[in-house]
Amino acid sequence: MSREGGGGGLDLARVLSVKGFLAAAEAMHLYRVAREAALLGPCLEVGSYCGRSAVCLGTACAERGQVLFSIDHHRGSEEQQPGEEYFDPALFDPRRGGVNTLPCFRETLHRAGLEETVVPIVCPSRLAARAWRT
Repeated sequence: MSREGGGGGLDLARVLSVKGFLAAAEAMHLYRVAREAALLGPCLEVGSYCGRSAVCLGTACAERGQVLFSIDHHRGSEEQQPGEEYFDPALFDPRRGGVNTLPCFRETLHRAGLEETVVPIVCPSRLAARAWRT
C-alpha cells in the first residue's frame, strides 16, 4: 500500500477500492492540496458520487483536525442513469426509481473511519450555495 504525508497519510489501496472515476495520481493530488487548504479552515467538496474523492480530502482534513463538507444530491449524473453509458445497477434504488449513491457514500465514510470528519450535505449545490458563507 502506498502511503504519503504526515499523520498516517493516504491509503491509495483503500481509495481505489471505492467506486469512482478518480485515478491514483489525481487522488494523491487532491490529498496534497487538501492538506494545505485544511490549514486555513474547513474544506468543501462539490460532487462526491460514492466517496472516492471524499476519502482523499477527508483523510487530509482529519490529519489537520479539520472538517470536510461534502455536497451532492446523490441521484447520479445524466450519464449514470438507467440505459446510459455509466449506469451501475448496484446503485439503482427501485423504491425511488432512480440512482441513489448516498448509501454507498455513507458506507465509504464508515469504512474509511471518516464519519467524524466528513459532513454530508444532501442537496443540489445551487441550494447549498444560497446559504454558504465559509
